[in-house]
Amino acid sequence: MCTAFIHKGNDVIFGFNMDINVGALDYDIYATDEWFCIGCRADLSMFPGEVPSFYRVTDGIRKIHGVNRQGVFAACLNNMNFHKAPFRLADDACSIDQMMDDLISGWRSLEEVRRFAEQTELVTLPGGAVDVPNPGFHSLSGDASGRILLLEPGNGYTVIREKYTVMTNFPLLELPTDLTDETAGYYGKDRYDTALRMLRAGDDDFSTQDAFAILKATRQTGHWATRVSFVYSRNENAVHYCREGNFENIRIHRFQ
Repeated sequence: MCTAFIHKGNDVIFGFNMDINVGALDYDIYATDEWFCIGCRADLSMFPGEVPSFYRVTDGIRKIHGVNRQGVFAACLNNMNFHKAPFRLADDACSIDQMMDDLISGWRSLEEVRRFAEQTELVTLPGGAVDVPNPGFHSLSGDASGRILLLEPGNGYTVIREKYTVMTNFPLLELPTDLTDETAGYYGKDRYDTALRMLRAGDDDFSTQDAFAILKATRQTGHWATRVSFVYSRNENAVHYCREGNFENIRIHRFQ
């Protein structure tokens, strides 16, 4: 169900595991000189009626998780058992996946997304967009300068000023009342705690290798296995990535 984290030290590092069931989303990895992303085919004509102008897709690809050459990165994670801000098509509401696409595509800066979220209700994805048990989503994004923004439809947003942060599958702005040791796996609290502990143990020299150690420690197997893992390094301006938890076969996409 995904794990994302950011660490700010001598480098700015963004790490992400996409955990998803086979068939839940028809995704692929897309890489150009401008961006690297995990995306899926999207057609705005699926919406009934007139589509608000802030909805847009390039070449029929919705960018969901990724980074661009300017060092802006974003990921949208399942927010389990969270039912606020259901999708609606209106001029005063926008689904959170569009914000991810805007950031990765370079259409909006982190600050512009923050201001947009102040003026427009962010809602979750439309039903059927992803075949998951719960349609709630939230996101973690940041940029090369070290700014970090957390978006949580139904709860708003927050700017994170700490040097590291983690997101998994429970709301961070309103903790679930049933978050216990028994439900830790369901919400990804076990992965959250593992990543946070490893980030705390790191120092200012935290590297891509350290980031992959976290992704390896939090990868999942079985029904909701880790399908794609990637790490972005600001200093390298590059994305290191692998598929299906194969951390022995890491490829690199460098922005020129």
